Amino acid sequence: MKNHQNRSKPKLKSETMKFSAVFLLLVISLDVAALTMGEAINIAGRQRMLSQRITQAYILSGIQSDAQRHQKVLTRSVQEFERNNQKLGKFPAAEKIRNQLEKVRKEWQAFKKISLQPVSKEGAAELFQRSNRLLSEAHIYVVKLQQLANHNSAELINIAGRQRMLSQRIGKNYAAKIWGISPEDAESGLHQDLVEYSNRLTQLLESPFNTPDINRNLQKAKDHLNYASRGFEGEMKISEKRQIQVITGTTDLMLRNMNVITAQYAELLDSSETLIQ
Repeated sequence: MKNHQNRSKPKLKSETMKFSAVFLLLVISLDVAALTMGEAINIAGRQRMLSQRITQAYILSGIQSDAQRHQKVLTRSVQEFERNNQKLGKFPAAEKIRNQLEKVRKEWQAFKKISLQPVSKEGAAELFQRSNRLLSEAHIYVVKLQQLANHNSAELINIAGRQRMLSQRIGKNYAAKIWGISPEDAESGLHQDLVEYSNRLTQLLESPFNTPDINRNLQKAKDHLNYASRGFEGEMKISEKRQIQVITGTTDLMLRNMNVITAQYAELLDSSETLIQ
């Protein structure tokens, strides 16, 4: 009886290993299949935002070197950008535009290297410039995904996702202006971003695809913008340190709210695709 039990163990181990391998392949295939076009556009749009958020966190770490929060934001954002790249690389519906994703990855590698170095004004200046190039390539990829989707709601995901990016580019330009990083570019960029954010918000509010929930969230975004604008226009009589906290805190609220709205537009696209099928 003992010999029989010993002979059965290798067979049992082999079957267990086969089962584990099959299960792993199933999990990988489900991970790829689970990504819809709406989700892909949403994730690709986040890459635009992260390019600006990482730069903002890097600069804020220089302005407020004792604030560990900025370093945590930077680290988490770098990790998310990496994860998003992996997800997008596994999205079969975007195979036709893989060359553009490769351009994003190439810019990302140089950008990432600087972002993980000890904070310095020289590093901040280089990261500031590279963030614009990375943003440009990431934006092209989002537009190409939108064209593949070929549906009006795909444009809304793109616009709402761009609002997330603008919230962080506003914060980046504000921080760069405070620390004297490319001050002229930061100053002009800040005002241009505020105008674009306001105009795009009006465009989204006028969309016939909006649900009542989307309209409520867009109104919140409008309130956040109005509050942040008071700080940029010097209406808040508070210290510079406190003003940095208020502005970056408000732009983070703008980011979180627009993240919800972008996901809501992504659901609209995916539900429309389901109905067509």
